[in-house]
Amino acid sequence: MRRVSLKNCPYCGCSQIYVSSSATPWQRLSVLFFLRLVRCHTCMRRHFRPIFVPTPKHPSTDAEPRKSIEVVPIKKAEKRPA
Repeated sequence: MRRVSLKNCPYCGCSQIYVSSSATPWQRLSVLFFLRLVRCHTCMRRHFRPIFVPTPKHPSTDAEPRKSIEVVPIKKAEKRPA
């Protein structure tokens, strides 16, 4: 069973905690108990946290949108001298 923590990670004590996606239906049902699944950035372990405690999203998911890919026209194969 995973632990419940209010501020820091209950396993390593780190304060860098981010929202984690729920993998199983049982973890999705944790919303009924007002719990949110979060992941520690340091030890990568997941635990539950009350929904009422603010938790940031992971910074890599909030990255800037990617630039569009440049399309380079393909030239026909040129004959090379032998």
